Amino acid sequence: MAKCNCEGGCASSTSNKSVFACSGASNVGKLSYDLAIELHKIDKYKISCAIGVGADIGGFINEAKSDDNTNLLIDGCPVGCLKHMFDNKGITNYDHIVLTEMGIKKDGTLKYDSEVLPRLINEIEEMGL
Repeated sequence: MAKCNCEGGCASSTSNKSVFACSGASNVGKLSYDLAIELHKIDKYKISCAIGVGADIGGFINEAKSDDNTNLLIDGCPVGCLKHMFDNKGITNYDHIVLTEMGIKKDGTLKYDSEVLPRLINEIEEMGL
């Protein structure tokens, strides 16, 4: 199997803060990922791979644990899969938000009002994240 170091193949950013998104099968799961993409696009965070952390792939674990890195975990709902995963991996340098606690109602669709993204970005900035 070829080894990927993400050079030229992963999204790049100048930020030293990483964002990880929930991948739940609901509107808040999709919104979590889309929010992470938007935070990456404005260079507030660099998007990183939560699955790589969960799979114990060294580069992703090392980056997430690095003292030079601050992580933002965006969970869609109170189940908190990302938070549990990071805690189980011993990764403690993170801030954590839950979209349902930010006024988003979870449902079984993959749809959400696109006007919610700018509001969430503003709230994240107001939190100092």
